[in-house]
Amino acid sequence: MTAQTLPDNPRYCFVPAYDVETDVQQIHIVIEGLSGHVPTALIALNLDDALVIADKLNRRLGLDREAWTAMAAASMQAEDDDPDGGAWH
Repeated sequence: MTAQTLPDNPRYCFVPAYDVETDVQQIHIVIEGLSGHVPTALIALNLDDALVIADKLNRRLGLDREAWTAMAAASMQAEDDDPDGGAWH
């Protein structure tokens, strides 16, 4: 799937960056079926706070942590399979 074939009502979730080099965590958007992520302007000062933010945003989308982490993992797997994949920005 590409941005050109994005469905009218894509399923997506919010995920922390999980950046190990810094405590500041940028919140990303992951779209089901697409590799990579979309960066946002949202940040948290540490991973625990980022998980709380992601949980709150995803709860509004009807996703619990198990569901959104599975969607994020699938996106990372797709990214590993696509060497040209990565963030969309």
